[in-house]
Amino acid sequence: MSSKRAFTLLEILVVIFLISILLGITIVRTSGVAVQRSMETAKGDLRAIQTAINSYFLHHSKTFPSGTDWLNNDLVNDNPRILRQVLYDPFRSPTAGCFGIINPSTAEYSYFTSSDGKYYVAFSYGPDRAADITGINTSGKLLGTNDDDLYVTNGAGSF
Repeated sequence: MSSKRAFTLLEILVVIFLISILLGITIVRTSGVAVQRSMETAKGDLRAIQTAINSYFLHHSKTFPSGTDWLNNDLVNDNPRILRQVLYDPFRSPTAGCFGIINPSTAEYSYFTSSDGKYYVAFSYGPDRAADITGINTSGKLLGTNDDDLYVTNGAGSF
């Protein structure tokens, strides 16, 4: 008489259920880590951009960078070079590469100057991946909504 020992269907279902609960908890707990990492990256990049903008201001007759390609033309390819490379906002949409592989964002940080050229704001879209800052006025106050954008400015820093 052979006695075969095997798992019952109920035991297998219980194990699968427990594993799925543990995976769910792990995914929820680690999803915040990616956002936090992106926030720290953006904060560091924005500090570097602020330093570069201030350096540009000192080297260019007390004017701030301007134009749509301000980061590349004015800070990276300027003489003397201020930034070593273009910095990309980690909260901007990533691009799809070959074979559906997702590449990191290739969208630069956003930037506005006031109409009189005295104030600037450089910002990241933030965790909601939407631009809430829409500009900066001639008093140095930010325009838009105070949501979750990360920014550096020489203005008032308030809305």
